[in-house]
Amino acid sequence: MRERAIGGNDVAELLARHDIWRGWQTRPPTSAATPCPSGWAALDELLGGGWPSEGLVEFYTGRAPNGPWRRPCDRLDATPLPARQDWFQATLGHGLTALLMPWLRRQARAGGIALINPPARPCAERWRREGVPLEDLLVVQPRDLRELGWATEEVVQSGTCALVLAWLPPLNFALRRRLKLAAETGGSCLVTPYPLGTGMAAGSANAPSSPAWAQLSVSRQATGSGRSLCVQRLKPFHPRRVQLALNGGMDGPASFESADTPPLTLVGGR
Repeated sequence: MRERAIGGNDVAELLARHDIWRGWQTRPPTSAATPCPSGWAALDELLGGGWPSEGLVEFYTGRAPNGPWRRPCDRLDATPLPARQDWFQATLGHGLTALLMPWLRRQARAGGIALINPPARPCAERWRREGVPLEDLLVVQPRDLRELGWATEEVVQSGTCALVLAWLPPLNFALRRRLKLAAETGGSCLVTPYPLGTGMAAGSANAPSSPAWAQLSVSRQATGSGRSLCVQRLKPFHPRRVQLALNGGMDGPASFESADTPPLTLVGGR
């Protein structure tokens, strides 16, 4: 194989890629787009300015149930989603919606948001009270894993929604990269919540291999002054844990439907 010398400009262009991470980095890769403020100054500092406008962000919270998906999926088949509902529901009730709500409000007005395979039907009245216009909120409920992967890729690649939350099974690196590239193509940001898997402790750096812009762990805590969230960046790893005070808000499953609230209209399968 013929060798070619690499010039300084080539190296600079290579290191400028968003999917290149150097070991000494303590912040996620920067983007040319202006980051979206998170609503907390301490979290913005941890994120290097705020949330990204496109790409992939992964969250880890709760605890994965025993049984399914001991290893990342290398393909998505026709397994019905109700058969794996306990996996997706494991991420509820740990403060993730409260953490994301300032971002959701802003992005709903900027270009709409989508919820794909939410573990419970969103509570329309609660989301409306939080300032999310329901006409800018799309909810997609696929029937099986294959439809879930197809719907997620189609929505992020279409660019119709600025922010997409998708509850997915654990995916291998190739599938995560495929979704990341689809989100970048559509100018969307894909957020994927996962329960903490076997061998992962909250706040540890033992996160799955992923091309995500950032991987963060989120846990809810009770303090003397009230409720708070503890956020830590798993990759690129940062040892600092950020405590975020909650002032009411959508902390827990109340952001999803109860018996006496009007449901949102769901978009079914293909």
